[in-house]
Amino acid sequence: MNQQRLEILFQKYLNKTATDAERREFFEFVREPGSYELLQALSEKYPVGEDIRLPDGTSHQILSAVLASEKPAIVQLSSRRAARRRWMSYAAAVLLLLAAGTPYLFYHKAAKAPAAVTGNMVIKDALPGHSGAILTLSDGRSIVLDTAKNGRLEEGFTKSDDRIAVVDTRVEYATLSTPLGRQQQLTLSDGTKVWLNAGSSVKFPTRFSGAQRKVEITGEVYFEVASNATRPFMVTTGKEDILVLGTHFNVNAYPDEPMARTTLLEGSVKVNDKVILRPGQQYGNGIVSEVDTDASVAWVTGFFHFEHADIKTVMRQLSRWYDVEVHYEGKPTAEAFGGEIQRNLKLSEVLDLLSGTGIHYTLNDKILTIRP
Repeated sequence: MNQQRLEILFQKYLNKTATDAERREFFEFVREPGSYELLQALSEKYPVGEDIRLPDGTSHQILSAVLASEKPAIVQLSSRRAARRRWMSYAAAVLLLLAAGTPYLFYHKAAKAPAAVTGNMVIKDALPGHSGAILTLSDGRSIVLDTAKNGRLEEGFTKSDDRIAVVDTRVEYATLSTPLGRQQQLTLSDGTKVWLNAGSSVKFPTRFSGAQRKVEITGEVYFEVASNATRPFMVTTGKEDILVLGTHFNVNAYPDEPMARTTLLEGSVKVNDKVILRPGQQYGNGIVSEVDTDASVAWVTGFFHFEHADIKTVMRQLSRWYDVEVHYEGKPTAEAFGGEIQRNLKLSEVLDLLSGTGIHYTLNDKILTIRP
């Protein structure tokens, strides 16, 4: 993308006149290698840190922070979408914050970390989550995968680093669950690949039998379903039933979220036996909408993704991944947040970015207090 096109998209984004396609184009550019140079050129045209009022008097603020990290993304998506994000595992993490007020633009060069914000306190930091889960067998026995060695496990499972696979031929049920601060990948007996986000679970048979392949989930789970037109794949959440032939989709059914959401990346799914989704669509609360599917699976590839999210939505994601309890003092900020941050940063690093909008925090191990 040339500088002229970027500038047009940049101003439309600030002025809230960008179409959905233009907004996606802008975010795609921000993710690309080499984007920093053109963004830096814009920062020189619109001086960094100064009170910038665009011609139409827009009332949105953007804070953009680019941070270095040589740490790899925690989990890589097996499909081609991984290539579009892979460079970010060693180049940068991007956070765009949308807030009320006059537009600002800030850049932090890749070698620098954000400056400490007055009024914040870190007594004991929280480290990012990592791969790990608990496998509960049909007889009630449990295997803690965090400490299990690679190779064949009990009852027909194998483990290879952050992945486990079913190799048993008997039909028994097992449950894989991820505590807060953990995520895990699973390959089912039919070849279907499953990713579990923190605080999630999937109950599945060690071998599928009958006319359907059925699993039950809680929390957030991403599926790449092995195609089998004669044996549909069924996912049950307690709130929704999702019928699949062979496809890639994400289900977010955390009990503390306002609604369950099913997002389709490839193929076709039927939700609650009545709503058929096409790729690029999301179903939630009885409504079908067009969405950025990369945003829905950002967690699989090692990122937080926020889009017009309020502070409590942001904190729900952080609390699951860093396994912290969030408390609020005073009235929570009304600012809206959007963009991406790597999930392998320490919690204090993420919070320092958010502090650029005026929020303050105290972090003491498992307790995070947010205040204006």
